[in-house]
Amino acid sequence: MTRIHKLYISNLLTGLVFWYGIEKLFMQSIGIDAFGVGIVTAVILVFTLLFDLPMGLVADKWSRKGQLVISAVSLGACSFILGMSNSLTVYIIGVLFYGLYLVNTSGTYQAITYDILHEEGRAKDYTREMGRAYALFLVGAGLANTASGFIANIDIRLPFWLSLVPPILNSVIVLSIKEPTFHKEQQEAQFFRQFAVAVREVSKVAVVRSLILVSVGFGMIATFTLDLSQLYMLTFTTSPVQLGLLWAVFAFALAAGSYAAHHVKAHLTPVIIAAMCLMISFSLTRQSWGLIVFMIYAVCNTGAALLIETQVQHNTASSIRASVLSLLSTLSRLASLPTALVLGWVARRYDIFASIKLVSAVASAVLIYWVAVGSGRMKSHERLLGKE
Repeated sequence: MTRIHKLYISNLLTGLVFWYGIEKLFMQSIGIDAFGVGIVTAVILVFTLLFDLPMGLVADKWSRKGQLVISAVSLGACSFILGMSNSLTVYIIGVLFYGLYLVNTSGTYQAITYDILHEEGRAKDYTREMGRAYALFLVGAGLANTASGFIANIDIRLPFWLSLVPPILNSVIVLSIKEPTFHKEQQEAQFFRQFAVAVREVSKVAVVRSLILVSVGFGMIATFTLDLSQLYMLTFTTSPVQLGLLWAVFAFALAAGSYAAHHVKAHLTPVIIAAMCLMISFSLTRQSWGLIVFMIYAVCNTGAALLIETQVQHNTASSIRASVLSLLSTLSRLASLPTALVLGWVARRYDIFASIKLVSAVASAVLIYWVAVGSGRMKSHERLLGKE
């Protein structure tokens, strides 16, 4: 079995979390309201904001494989603590372990995949291979979400207990992967210079600066799509089975976008425009057909995000690639922190549809900026590369 195939399996196992599909329903059952959801999201963002970049530096200097094992163990610990929780305080403790899982995977899967492909002389296949890997992660999530509602009907805490098994299997798979040495061959001598190098790398090219700004906008929107959209779905159903199935469709939509990204890699601008227009359209209705628009948006959103990440990868040295991706995540989370609190407060003070209106305003800003500035920079950059 090749290293890439093992990463495929690892991504699939990482997605097998059986409580994602019923999380907000469980939170409501222990007395956590919409603003509480915003607080939980903010806690995750603060934690990842503090530790995302340092963990990216560690991945570049220590072991990306080791960090993936730590992330699997952290996800298992999170599932255990969340399953035991009966209050917001205990839930937040579990969420801190989820944050540890996030910061150890942020940029790490992408970096190790790119370096393996580079060693094999297939760096040009990164979008396709990473798209497949991420799609498998989302397929795992979709399968787990499909089952989550049925499992929760037996016992609402049972999905958390079942989620302890995949991290164990995942750790075994990751430990069997031979770590690539390409990034170690390109490392800087000074560990503490890594941050400065990453900052310079992402700021010296105009198109990369535009990609960063758009990524921040996507991150702000993701605060709703990943953390609050279940509250939107709960306005149409409170059935664990139906909620799990809706969340499964959402995961499969994300997987479809990830898989399709490779086939539209030359069309970043149209994909970004389509995604933002769909989000704006989604905000204009309170009817159930809005769910369809939301799912189509998820397809375009994932495709655009992967294409943006690919452009950043191609313009970043391997020795700091995980650091740069962590820096991008840090910037997105910095902007998402107040977004989570505001959206949670607005949802509690008014309703979730008022929060969606705010999200559409962010989508409008991203759309205007990319059409007016970003797309032009992308074309100029491509022409420059063509001359070289």
